[in-house]
Amino acid sequence: MKTVDQALQNYLNTEKNFTSCDLFELVLANGNTYYYADTDCDIIHDGHTYQHNALLIKRQQIKLQGQVTVDTLGVTIYTDRDHAQDQIDGQPVLAVAHNGTLDGAKMYLKRAFFHVTDGLPAASVVGVVALFGGDVEIKSSGGIKLELTVKAKTQGLNKEFPIRKYYPEGCYTTTGGVVISSGETNDTCLIAPFVPRKEVLL
Repeated sequence: MKTVDQALQNYLNTEKNFTSCDLFELVLANGNTYYYADTDCDIIHDGHTYQHNALLIKRQQIKLQGQVTVDTLGVTIYTDRDHAQDQIDGQPVLAVAHNGTLDGAKMYLKRAFFHVTDGLPAASVVGVVALFGGDVEIKSSGGIKLELTVKAKTQGLNKEFPIRKYYPEGCYTTTGGVVISSGETNDTCLIAPFVPRKEVLL
């Protein structure tokens, strides 16, 4: 469920034709943040300017799963090595894919809605809806494009639990076939391998 403010809610309920664009926020591990807009003009929102001519970014549909898997978003950045503005953190786009600049980076996708006046977007944005966000992974890099996969924060849920580990259990006793557990521990507590069962969600 996405929440929107009242102004955007009124816009979506009354307008028959929507004018919108994608907003991308790229946050590097060093804290540097870059803002890009998939439109023909710069978009100003929340005190930040989302540049339209810095990088050519296209995205795929967001894949949302109803089970314990990772929600993903595919993002493709098209670049020209001779174009001075095709850079991230002062480096060519394809270079950052190989030198570790994108390691630990995060990307957030928003959808901005705005009015159109005389065929041109108005300066003010009606509202913005946050659609997706997660960790950046490099899928492929070469030629004129860099393909990224943005994975949701829940990506750890699809990783198998390590099975070759030993975990100490708490002390317990049995009385009449009933197990009585205790929060206390001592030197004689049982150590046994932990094998996760497939029908149990961790």
